[in-house]
Amino acid sequence: MSEQDNEVLEAINSNEEENLEVEIEDGSDDVEALREQINEKETFAKQAIARAKKAEAELKALKGKKPEEASQINNTDSQSTIEETVLKAQGMSEELVDKLKMIAQVTGKSLIQAQSDPYFMSVKTAMEEEAKSAQAKLHTSRGSGSVKQEKSFNTPNLTEEEFKAMWKEKMNK
Repeated sequence: MSEQDNEVLEAINSNEEENLEVEIEDGSDDVEALREQINEKETFAKQAIARAKKAEAELKALKGKKPEEASQINNTDSQSTIEETVLKAQGMSEELVDKLKMIAQVTGKSLIQAQSDPYFMSVKTAMEEEAKSAQAKLHTSRGSGSVKQEKSFNTPNLTEEEFKAMWKEKMNK
Protein backbone atom coordinates (compact mmCIF):
# COMPACT_ATOMS: atom_id res chain seq x y z
CA MET A 1 0.00 0.00 0.00
CA SER A 2 1.13 3.53 -0.58
CA GLU A 3 1.78 6.04 2.14
CA GLN A 4 -1.48 7.82 1.41
CA ASP A 5 -3.42 4.58 1.84
CA ASN A 6 -1.71 3.92 5.16
CA GLU A 7 -2.47 7.45 6.35
CA VAL A 8 -6.13 7.03 5.42
CA LEU A 9 -6.37 3.74 7.27
CA GLU A 10 -4.64 5.19 10.34
CA ALA A 11 -6.97 8.18 10.32
CA ILE A 12 -10.00 5.92 10.04
CA ASN A 13 -8.73 3.58 12.77
CA SER A 14 -7.97 6.48 15.12
CA ASN A 15 -11.46 7.88 14.53
CA GLU A 16 -12.98 4.46 15.19
CA GLU A 17 -10.97 4.01 18.40
CA GLU A 18 -12.12 7.41 19.62
CA ASN A 19 -15.71 6.45 18.82
CA LEU A 20 -15.27 3.13 20.62
CA GLU A 21 -13.79 4.79 23.68
CA VAL A 22 -16.66 7.24 23.77
CA GLU A 23 -19.21 4.43 23.49
CA ILE A 24 -17.43 2.34 26.15
CA GLU A 25 -17.34 5.30 28.49
CA ASP A 26 -21.05 5.69 28.00
CA GLY A 27 -21.49 2.24 29.49
CA SER A 28 -22.17 0.25 26.34
CA ASP A 29 -21.14 -3.37 26.99
CA ASP A 30 -22.18 -4.80 23.65
CA VAL A 31 -18.79 -5.78 22.25
CA GLU A 32 -20.23 -7.62 19.29
CA ALA A 33 -22.09 -4.53 18.10
CA LEU A 34 -18.88 -2.57 18.33
CA ARG A 35 -16.97 -5.19 16.36
CA GLU A 36 -19.63 -5.10 13.66
CA GLN A 37 -19.29 -1.32 13.44
CA ILE A 38 -15.51 -1.69 13.17
CA ASN A 39 -15.87 -4.30 10.44
CA GLU A 40 -18.31 -2.08 8.53
CA LYS A 41 -15.96 0.88 8.75
CA GLU A 42 -12.98 -1.21 7.71
CA THR A 43 -14.83 -2.53 4.66
CA PHE A 44 -15.87 1.02 3.86
CA ALA A 45 -12.24 2.15 4.13
CA LYS A 46 -11.08 -0.72 1.92
CA GLN A 47 -13.70 0.16 -0.67
CA ALA A 48 -12.64 3.81 -0.55
CA ILE A 49 -9.02 2.78 -1.03
CA ALA A 50 -9.99 0.52 -3.94
CA ARG A 51 -11.90 3.40 -5.56
CA ALA A 52 -8.95 5.73 -5.05
CA LYS A 53 -6.57 3.21 -6.63
CA LYS A 54 -8.92 2.76 -9.57
CA ALA A 55 -9.15 6.53 -10.04
CA GLU A 56 -5.36 6.82 -9.88
CA ALA A 57 -5.01 4.08 -12.49
CA GLU A 58 -7.47 5.87 -14.78
CA LEU A 59 -5.61 9.13 -14.24
CA LYS A 60 -2.29 7.49 -15.11
CA ALA A 61 -3.88 5.98 -18.21
CA LEU A 62 -5.13 9.41 -19.26
CA LYS A 63 -1.75 10.96 -18.56
CA GLY A 64 -0.15 8.16 -20.54
CA LYS A 65 -2.03 9.32 -23.62
CA LYS A 66 -0.52 12.28 -25.34
CA PRO A 67 -2.57 15.31 -24.35
CA GLU A 68 -1.33 17.05 -27.49
CA GLU A 69 -3.29 14.59 -29.65
CA ALA A 70 -6.58 15.33 -27.92
CA SER A 71 -6.07 19.08 -28.08
CA GLN A 72 -4.87 18.81 -31.68
CA ILE A 73 -8.07 17.01 -32.68
CA ASN A 74 -10.22 19.72 -31.09
CA ASN A 75 -8.00 22.41 -32.57
CA THR A 76 -8.27 20.82 -36.03
CA ASP A 77 -12.07 20.76 -35.83
CA SER A 78 -12.29 24.39 -34.81
CA GLN A 79 -9.61 25.35 -37.37
CA SER A 80 -11.51 23.63 -40.19
CA THR A 81 -14.76 25.38 -39.29
CA ILE A 82 -12.94 28.72 -39.21
CA GLU A 83 -11.36 28.02 -42.59
CA GLU A 84 -14.73 26.90 -43.96
CA THR A 85 -16.34 30.13 -42.77
CA VAL A 86 -13.57 32.18 -44.38
CA LEU A 87 -13.96 30.37 -47.70
CA LYS A 88 -17.72 30.86 -47.69
CA ALA A 89 -17.25 34.55 -46.87
CA GLN A 90 -14.96 34.83 -49.89
CA GLY A 91 -17.82 33.61 -52.07
CA MET A 92 -17.07 29.92 -52.46
CA SER A 93 -20.21 27.84 -52.97
CA GLU A 94 -21.32 25.21 -50.46
CA GLU A 95 -20.86 22.44 -53.00
CA LEU A 96 -17.30 23.55 -53.74
CA VAL A 97 -16.47 23.77 -50.01
CA ASP A 98 -17.75 20.20 -49.56
CA LYS A 99 -15.51 18.99 -52.40
CA LEU A 100 -12.58 20.85 -50.83
CA LYS A 101 -13.28 19.21 -47.45
CA MET A 102 -13.12 15.76 -49.03
CA ILE A 103 -9.86 16.57 -50.79
CA ALA A 104 -8.35 18.05 -47.64
CA GLN A 105 -9.34 14.99 -45.63
CA VAL A 106 -7.82 12.60 -48.18
CA THR A 107 -4.58 14.57 -48.56
CA GLY A 108 -4.32 15.41 -44.84
CA LYS A 109 -4.01 19.14 -45.52
CA SER A 110 -5.96 22.09 -44.19
CA LEU A 111 -8.74 23.55 -46.32
CA ILE A 112 -6.62 26.56 -47.25
CA GLN A 113 -3.67 24.38 -48.30
CA ALA A 114 -5.94 21.99 -50.22
CA GLN A 115 -7.05 24.84 -52.50
CA SER A 116 -3.77 24.50 -54.40
CA ASP A 117 -4.32 20.78 -55.02
CA PRO A 118 -4.47 20.05 -58.78
CA TYR A 119 -7.58 17.90 -58.44
CA PHE A 120 -9.43 20.66 -56.62
CA MET A 121 -8.31 23.20 -59.19
CA SER A 122 -9.75 21.07 -62.01
CA VAL A 123 -13.02 20.57 -60.14
CA LYS A 124 -13.24 24.30 -59.44
CA THR A 125 -12.64 25.30 -63.06
CA ALA A 126 -15.20 22.75 -64.27
CA MET A 127 -17.82 24.12 -61.87
CA GLU A 128 -17.03 27.71 -62.87
CA GLU A 129 -17.38 26.83 -66.57
CA GLU A 130 -20.74 25.21 -65.90
CA ALA A 131 -21.90 28.34 -64.09
CA LYS A 132 -20.71 30.57 -66.93
CA SER A 133 -22.43 28.45 -69.58
CA ALA A 134 -25.67 28.52 -67.60
CA GLN A 135 -25.52 32.31 -67.47
CA ALA A 136 -24.55 32.64 -71.15
CA LYS A 137 -27.85 31.33 -72.54
CA LEU A 138 -29.34 33.56 -75.28
CA HIS A 139 -32.21 35.72 -74.22
CA THR A 140 -35.00 36.96 -76.47
CA SER A 141 -34.25 40.14 -78.33
CA ARG A 142 -36.07 43.22 -77.19
CA GLY A 143 -35.13 45.32 -80.17
CA SER A 144 -32.36 47.82 -80.51
CA GLY A 145 -31.26 49.69 -77.48
CA SER A 146 -31.52 53.14 -79.10
CA VAL A 147 -34.60 54.77 -80.57
CA LYS A 148 -34.24 57.06 -83.57
CA GLN A 149 -35.86 60.34 -82.75
CA GLU A 150 -38.15 61.81 -85.42
CA LYS A 151 -37.98 65.49 -86.09
CA SER A 152 -41.05 67.59 -85.63
CA PHE A 153 -41.88 71.28 -85.99
CA ASN A 154 -41.00 71.74 -82.30
CA THR A 155 -37.56 70.13 -82.55
CA PRO A 156 -34.92 72.67 -81.54
CA ASN A 157 -32.18 73.82 -83.97
CA LEU A 158 -34.09 73.00 -87.18
CA THR A 159 -32.57 74.49 -90.26
CA GLU A 160 -34.72 76.37 -92.74
CA GLU A 161 -34.34 73.60 -95.33
CA GLU A 162 -35.46 70.91 -92.86
CA PHE A 163 -38.47 73.03 -91.89
CA LYS A 164 -39.52 73.52 -95.54
CA ALA A 165 -39.10 69.81 -96.28
CA MET A 166 -41.31 68.86 -93.33
CA TRP A 167 -43.91 71.50 -94.43
CA LYS A 168 -44.13 70.18 -97.96
CA GLU A 169 -44.43 66.62 -96.72
CA LYS A 170 -47.22 67.59 -94.37
CA MET A 171 -49.15 69.55 -97.00
CA ASN A 172 -48.94 66.84 -99.64
CA LYS A 173 -50.66 64.34 -97.49
